[in-house]
Parts: sequence; C-alpha cells; structure tokens
Amino acid sequence: MTNQLIYAQSDYLELSEHAAQRMCQRGLHEWQIELVLKYGREIHSRRAVFHVVGRKEIQKYGSKVPELKKLDGIQVVTGGDNLAILTVYRNHDLRGIRPNKRRHRHLH
Repeated sequence: MTNQLIYAQSDYLELSEHAAQRMCQRGLHEWQIELVLKYGREIHSRRAVFHVVGRKEIQKYGSKVPELKKLDGIQVVTGGDNLAILTVYRNHDLRGIRPNKRRHRHLH
C-alpha cells in the first residue's frame, strides 16, 4: 500500500497502489474520489463497500455540486472495514455489484 490518504467524511482512507494506478489510467483526481465518497450511495456487497454516483445522486445533489455530473458512473470500492480504497472505475450498470444467487444474500 502507498502512503497516500484521501479525506472522506471526517476520516482518511488509505489509497492502495492498485487504486492509485487505476485513477491515473482513468484520469481521475483525488478531489473527484472525495466527492464520490461524500455524495455517492453505499452498496455493501461481496465483503466490500461500493461508493457509486449514478443518476439519482446527480438529480439529488447536481444543483448543489455541479461537478457530480461529470462523475456519473464512477464507482469507488473500499474494503469492508472502510479503511482503504481498493480500486476505482466507471460503470453505469449497477446490477453487476449485487450477487444474483440467493445463497449469497447473507453477505449484504
């Protein structure tokens, strides 16, 4: 892990080397990740927490924070303990986050 920290909701999250590399590849900055962590919805799945900015968040906070419009589909994955950012990517389809099998519903 790198020593980079990202401030999110009165707490600091450690940025993994993988996440830092993905941010560079995808042209994302730390302030954008902070916005996703602050305004995005949280989805608990597969022992991780997905912070997602979708159209609902843009409708709700878009007039207050216009920068969110450019972050549509950004997903930030943190560990289940919410202490480290594991990866960052853009995907508009949120169905892939939740497991479809009934036997995995206990993980939510």
